[in-house]
Amino acid sequence: MRVLTWNVAGRLSRLDEQAARVLHHDADVVCLQEVIPSALERWRARLEGDGYAVLASPVSPAAPRVHRLGVLVAGRPAVALAEQPAVPWPERLLCAVLHPPGWSRALHVVCLHAPLSGSPERVKVRTLEAVHEHLAALGEDVPALLCGDLNTPQYESREGIVQTFAQTRSGRLRPACGQRHDDAERTILTGPPGWRDAFRTLHGYEARDRSWMTGRHPGYRLDHILISPGLRAVACAYDHGMREEGLSDHSAMCATIAPAGLTRRGAG
Repeated sequence: MRVLTWNVAGRLSRLDEQAARVLHHDADVVCLQEVIPSALERWRARLEGDGYAVLASPVSPAAPRVHRLGVLVAGRPAVALAEQPAVPWPERLLCAVLHPPGWSRALHVVCLHAPLSGSPERVKVRTLEAVHEHLAALGEDVPALLCGDLNTPQYESREGIVQTFAQTRSGRLRPACGQRHDDAERTILTGPPGWRDAFRTLHGYEARDRSWMTGRHPGYRLDHILISPGLRAVACAYDHGMREEGLSDHSAMCATIAPAGLTRRGAG
């Protein structure tokens, strides 16, 4: 099963180009972030026209900009809403289930666009904690994915040392963030026990990809696909061309995943 995740940056003027690139990947599951209300129906029409069933988080067109950045999950086969954990900004999260052909269990998909660290009332921390708790409650036998723009980490070394946005570049905790913020970012990156980062599992920490870049900023690897213990990553890579062509300030990520006990030929 192929999975694509992409932060589309709330774009309208190049939406048709964005949709064409998404459809070119021919993914079974598509998770999009920063889908604004004025773009949603166009996204729905393009995806449904290509055979996808589409679910979108509830977003009010009258909401402030920061609350108009919705998320979307599209699937072939059809997707259905799953239980949604309570988070401070519900438009940033969507949980869905679908039953891939040939799989014995349904796949649980969590699409998340984490708030920025400077957001008020610790909404980033509370969101990451709630999502991690939701994943842990699924149980190890449930095939599940966490996809999206997690807005972490700040840096990853070739030795596998991770710095969160709760830290300074020298590694000290920022007083305004504290240990709870650091813990929340680290636990969402690792997932519950047995979960794995699909990209790092396949490429290790030698891969220096950055999925968000703008101007002269060196960028961050903010966009991820995490898989539960019952799944394995067959392939996982960023499509940096989707960012380099100016379609978004984020690269898309595409992965091929399978049940851990299933051998699939021709995957990639």
